Amino acid sequence: MFSPPLALLGLAALAARVLLSGESVRINWLQLGGPALAALIVGAFAGLPGAIGTLFVWRLIADTSWSSGEAARLAAAAGRPAEITIKALAHAWMTPLYGLMLVAYTAPHMIAGMPLDLPHVPSWLVIGAGVLAAGAFFDWGLQRAADWRLGELARAPAAHLFIHHVMFVVAFGLMIDVSAGVVMMMAWRLAHAAPLRQPN
Repeated sequence: MFSPPLALLGLAALAARVLLSGESVRINWLQLGGPALAALIVGAFAGLPGAIGTLFVWRLIADTSWSSGEAARLAAAAGRPAEITIKALAHAWMTPLYGLMLVAYTAPHMIAGMPLDLPHVPSWLVIGAGVLAAGAFFDWGLQRAADWRLGELARAPAAHLFIHHVMFVVAFGLMIDVSAGVVMMMAWRLAHAAPLRQPN
């Protein structure tokens, strides 16, 4: 938000680290087809801002889905099958939903120099999404506090989900610059793509 050139330099460094880490980088072109087609259809009726808005929603859903899957993987590795159910991970979708509602409420925006527009939602919908997100986060936090008190806290999935909530709230709930939020999410994904500690 304060220095776009430094932000782009940081993203480039993270991307180079991923490419040089020796990990195979796979792109699923079939998964890109649906969002691209949706963006073309919306763009034909709503113009470039609508198409960019469609791609933004897709990225938000994709990042949330990836993060929920990562939390489920960590919970399974920690031997906590109760924490990988759809119900147990529902809270992970609430903060991204709140961020989406807030971005739609304050639309239009500029993202990386391109116009982004979403259907304008009423303020009560933003407030409702915020209340749901806060309630879901509080309930999840209370469960993790109980686990910690009993000495049964699975630290890895709990830490990941805590960072998940912080990232989405800061990126799209607290900052007015959507571009900065998108850069935050890209950096988060790139940091996970090449972990600091590689197994021998």
